[in-house]
Amino acid sequence: MEDIYSKIFKKKCAVCGHVYMADVYDQGECLDCGWYNGSMYCEFPDRVMCPNLISLNKAKKLYREGKPFLPDFDDFIDGFNFYGEMEFAYKGTLYGLMDTDEGVEFFKVNGEYFEIFKDIEEFQQKARINGKHLKEIWNEVENVNWLQ
Repeated sequence: MEDIYSKIFKKKCAVCGHVYMADVYDQGECLDCGWYNGSMYCEFPDRVMCPNLISLNKAKKLYREGKPFLPDFDDFIDGFNFYGEMEFAYKGTLYGLMDTDEGVEFFKVNGEYFEIFKDIEEFQQKARINGKHLKEIWNEVENVNWLQ
């Protein structure tokens, strides 16, 4: 009897249309554009879901424009709302954001700094690094990812 769970299928990438190798769940990374395909992304094309850091519809738009799949501040917040944890680097320092029983914890990874916000909305309004609002410096942020 054949094991269908180990079978690989050729599928078209939802972003660029190139062929990628999918598992039985239609999941797989497109080697052309870098999008990680899966049926959930097509079902919810405006949501940020792991492992992608932007929504499917935004990825399609950026691909058409020839731009990289970089998350903006709103994508970061959407990713946090999906996963409950996120991270990014700013000027060589790694920061994390985590949903806890006390609220939303914002911290330096392997550092002393941390701050608790009552919810993600308060974080969006008040989070600062070196006195600058996070949204204002987002274009300087690097390595946005799910908390590793």
